[in-house]
Amino acid sequence: MKTVMIALIATATFSQVAHAESAVPSELIIGYDSEGKVDPGPQACLAHVKEVTEWDEAATERGAQQVCAARKRHADAYAALQSNYKAFVEAFSKDRRLNLPEAVSNLKTLIKACMDHKFGITTGGHNIMIDVIENDVSAGCLTLGSNLIKDETTRFTKALTQGGFVP
Repeated sequence: MKTVMIALIATATFSQVAHAESAVPSELIIGYDSEGKVDPGPQACLAHVKEVTEWDEAATERGAQQVCAARKRHADAYAALQSNYKAFVEAFSKDRRLNLPEAVSNLKTLIKACMDHKFGITTGGHNIMIDVIENDVSAGCLTLGSNLIKDETTRFTKALTQGGFVP
């Protein structure tokens, strides 16, 4: 009887550990600099432009607007990715035949590789354009990943409701 109880406890513990290892995070963390920390607020943008330039007031204001626009694109793309990721996980976690943790890992790799690729083919700019380019590159790659999982989720959900094949 004691051996049976130990075996049952060990099996339950192993099952919990295996499930924890196969669980996917509730938020997708890519692992790039400034992830989730972009401040598109006017004060932050203005402070940045003043820090990296010695422009007159009008040029500084225009520069701050440019920086804010790029930062907003980045922040919006990150928010859209997180929203689409939640829907993606919810839809795909219902089918136990799929390897969702591996798919999520590959998605993170794809987005990070996109960023590395794009940063590798840019000069990086100077003064405010350093910030603008960095945020636009990040936004573009986040949007790529976000659109990918949004399309996959839509196709998967549609196939489930219509009883079809998911390519």
